[in-house]
Amino acid sequence: MFDLYYDELAVGDRHVYTGITITETHVVNFAGVTGDHFGLHMDAEYARTTPFKQRIAHGLLVLSCGAGLIPLLPGRVIAFLGMEEVRFLAPCFFGDTVHPVMEVLGKKDKAPGGVVTIKEDILNQRDETVISARINIWAGAAPQPGRS
Repeated sequence: MFDLYYDELAVGDRHVYTGITITETHVVNFAGVTGDHFGLHMDAEYARTTPFKQRIAHGLLVLSCGAGLIPLLPGRVIAFLGMEEVRFLAPCFFGDTVHPVMEVLGKKDKAPGGVVTIKEDILNQRDETVISARINIWAGAAPQPGRS
């Protein structure tokens, strides 16, 4: 979706992207970078006492991994404008494979291109929605022939 220009996107367009398997290494590295060492992610003994019965990945890690699976081509995305209504709907366990699914909800012209509102869901290998959000990007316009 972010490999297309603004004019190539239409409301209702839906794109399914490839997945990534979330590992303990991802979680440990994310905790090191962010300082988020909450027991639910890092302490197996504590996690066993929770309703999840095991450690789970950080929601923001899974959200970031989902973003990393979406191709970004030069000129197609001018800027990421924001994310709203982020919901962490199900846990992501070590070994789960997640992938983003995006759908265009709306478009508004903004030179050069326009703002695109997108529903992003991150699903696991059981097709359960783990994370849901609405994002806004400023998408670029396709180059016009004879213009630079």
